[in-house]
Amino acid sequence: MSPASAAPLPAVCGVVVTFHPEPILLSTLVSLVQECGRVIVVDNGSGPAVCGRLATVPGVEVIALPTNLGVAVALNRGAIRARELGATWMVTFDQDRRPRPGMVAALWATHLRFPPAAVVGPCIADALPGAKPYRWVCRHSRIPGFFQRRDATRGDLEEVTMMVTSGSMVDLAVWSQLAGFDEALFIDYVDTDYCLRVIAAGRTVAVSAAAVLEHRLGNRQARQVLGQEFRPTHHAAFRHYYMARNRVTVWRRHAGSEPHWALFDAGFALYNAFRVVAFETGRRGKLKAMLLGTWDGLCGRGGAVPERRRRSIEPSVGGGRA
Repeated sequence: MSPASAAPLPAVCGVVVTFHPEPILLSTLVSLVQECGRVIVVDNGSGPAVCGRLATVPGVEVIALPTNLGVAVALNRGAIRARELGATWMVTFDQDRRPRPGMVAALWATHLRFPPAAVVGPCIADALPGAKPYRWVCRHSRIPGFFQRRDATRGDLEEVTMMVTSGSMVDLAVWSQLAGFDEALFIDYVDTDYCLRVIAAGRTVAVSAAAVLEHRLGNRQARQVLGQEFRPTHHAAFRHYYMARNRVTVWRRHAGSEPHWALFDAGFALYNAFRVVAFETGRRGKLKAMLLGTWDGLCGRGGAVPERRRRSIEPSVGGGRA
């Protein structure tokens, strides 16, 4: 039986984190139920009306959180409920990502091929026209301490360093052993930290070439400079606060044991700052958010961005999009 025609897997439960979702999510949930058989939506404070609409989709159960408690809290609540329902794996989704038919069955097939993998992720089909195949960070095959980037155009990748949360199939027994996702991170680096802890525990992170997730990151628009293409995300300033703050926390935990990842992440931080300065609006506020986030990270702060930081970075910011 091909992955596209496979029946939903009884060991798998879908978990979707939402925060004031668009109406199109209802049709996405129908697709997710077809893929997983059952889906848990954990909503970060969108309100009773939104949760009521989501609960009308057959096969969907909604857990309504009273306010925005962050991605990590929502994922952990979903994982707890998935285990109560008898699932041994969960597939996590964002509200604006959509699986292509057969994605979950393909993830399962890759899991069977690579039993040590405690996280199995899909290939990323970027919605931006002309996007190149997504490449994952791995240890360099020849140079210790360095990284390389690999795509999955030739087949599954047995070991990569990290995986985005959306579309990832997570072993719930390992999730329990690791005490779940770190809720102090709130939003950014939640997936990176979890994958690095999986690797530290002696397990692996794999990519399924046949599993495809349609993905769009931020409000990206391609820009050309001296023949080079750049795709700034145009994230709000508060996201840069979280990225900067949580980078410090995750570096403290993992930079020594995974220097190839630290080298990549340092380069990415510089590249991201360049994109903000060169191409985005609101540069001053975003750079300030990076500095304040770095300071708070050095001070060991976590959780939702404090009220004083919200007012300082973006007066209209709430707890942040989950």
